[in-house]
This record gives sequence, structure tokens and C-alpha cells, in this order.
Amino acid sequence: MALTVAIHQPHYLPYPGLLDKLDQADLFIWLDDAAFTRGGWQNRNWIKTHHGRHLLTAPVVHTGRQERLTAARLDYTLGWQNKHRATIEQAYARAPHLNLCDDLLNLLYAPRTWPTLADLNLACSTELARILDVRTPAIRSSRLRPARAAKTARLVELCREAGATTYLAGDGSRTRYLDTTLFEQAGITLQWQNYQPPAYPQQHPKHGLLDNLSALDLIANLGPDALPALRTRRAPASAVAA
Repeated sequence: MALTVAIHQPHYLPYPGLLDKLDQADLFIWLDDAAFTRGGWQNRNWIKTHHGRHLLTAPVVHTGRQERLTAARLDYTLGWQNKHRATIEQAYARAPHLNLCDDLLNLLYAPRTWPTLADLNLACSTELARILDVRTPAIRSSRLRPARAAKTARLVELCREAGATTYLAGDGSRTRYLDTTLFEQAGITLQWQNYQPPAYPQQHPKHGLLDNLSALDLIANLGPDALPALRTRRAPASAVAA
């Protein structure tokens, strides 16, 4: 039976392209045991405020060593949860569908602590998928067999364990790290996502249309039309030539 699998690290307040990738797959694997990289997108993302782009970062405790997302601990000494919620609510106060994000904000910014960055990000992405009505089943890589490979070989390993016939790859991996020959050798068809950011009415129009903000921006502005907007802009996934 054909099975399209997508794999991605969980991100904090992820951009719509990640949710689009989730929506296109038959099975999604959250790569939650990937290494945490400072300065990347695992613990931060953009929203749009009256000043323009604004970066929200969930601070991670410095330990002096590289850790997995499943071990990276959040720094709660900085009061970031209240600051993030206040910034979001102020930025989207006039957004027509901000109320759809109430459960998300309550989940992320309630007076509680998340054990790890992976736990925060997975809760965030799962709730965003629920709001969008994306129903793709998902599993955590940390709950599968321990990794025996790295980089592309790790993705192939996970695809094999899941029984994938096709791997849906994000566009950013075209030029960065993906070794396409390993999928060919494994008998797994490789397809590119071909994500196209949707154009939609945003708050604070003086700053123009900003792409690749958090999916929260898309939902707050479009509400029930958010997922159709993603699907309408979707270019057909393209197979990699042998």
C-alpha cells in the first residue's frame, strides 16, 4: 500500500509551510530527538506587530554542550511566557479570528513549565494542526527505535521503519543536506513539497504582506479559511528525477 511519509523537527510557533507539509502526508514523523541548534527555528518564529516583523524566542538554558530537543530545557527565569502572550494579543487584537487561538495561547502560556523544548513545540504544533483541521496521524521519532544513522540516512531509516513508499521532502533540503541517492537505493520515491506561501489580508498593512510568519498569523486573519488558503496555493509535489 502506498504511504507518503514526511519528517520534520518540531518548531515553536511554526510557519504555515510546516503545517502544509503535515497536511500533505499520510503519516508524519516529528524528529524530536534531533540536536538543538542555537540561532535556528526550533525555538523561535516571526509574528507581525505594528512595528513589522517581530521575533518571539523561547529561551533555552545554556549547558555548554549540544543537546537533543528532548533534553533541551527552557529558561523560565526570564518571564517569556507572559511577554509572548501579551505581545501576541496586542499584535492581533483586531484580527477577526484571534479567538480561534485562545486554546493555543492558554496551552502555551498557562502558569506551567514544559519539561523540554520538544514537549513545548509538539504541543504547539499539535494544537495548530487541530485548529486548522489537519488530521494526519503523527508519531515522535524518539519513540521509535534508537537512531543508528545520521542526516539523510536517518530519514531513510525512519521511512523504512514506517513502511514509507514515498518521502515528502521540504524545499529547504534541496540545496542543504539531502542525499537523494540514498532514497533511490532504498526504493523510496522522493518528492519535493513545493510550498507556496498564501497571500491573505494581514494586520498592520503599512508593513506590506509578510511571508513565512507563524501559522498563528494565518489563523488569526483567515480563521476557517486558513487551510483552504494553503491548499489552493499548493503546487503539485514533484518527484526527483532518477
